[in-house]
Parts: sequence; structure tokens; C-alpha cells
Amino acid sequence: MKATFVSSWDNGDSIFKTSCDFDIETKTVSNIESVDVDDEDLYYVDEEFIELPDGTIIKDFTNADEDTVYIDGEKQD
Repeated sequence: MKATFVSSWDNGDSIFKTSCDFDIETKTVSNIESVDVDDEDLYYVDEEFIELPDGTIIKDFTNADEDTVYIDGEKQD
């Protein structure tokens, strides 16, 4: 399904929302639209999550584009 990838930076001072594909069964996000943030003064990411069309927030998911796992909105190393 189409969804929104949300990235919150610097205590929520900068929030970026882009389109993505989300598989609700596997909790996998892919095809995240990129955003040009070169002109932004960003220091640290607060959290990243998926927002479904009905407003549901998903904070535990796998990012297939980067082969990374997120738990409670935080990227796991």
C-alpha cells in the first residue's frame, strides 16, 4: 500500500514526509522517496516512522531500501 515515511529531526524542528510503499503483512517499507536536505542545518534524527493512509503510525518496521530495522522509531545498528 502507499504510505508516508516521516523523519523527525532536532526535537521535531524539522519534519520531512515522503511517499513510500508499505507491506502491512511483513512490516516492510520500500521505495522511499528521497528529499534534498543539503540546504538544511540538521544535527540528529529523533525518529522515523510510517504513517498509513488511515493515520495509523508504525514505528517497528524494516526498511528494504537500506536493509535496516527500526524499533520504536529508532534505526537499529
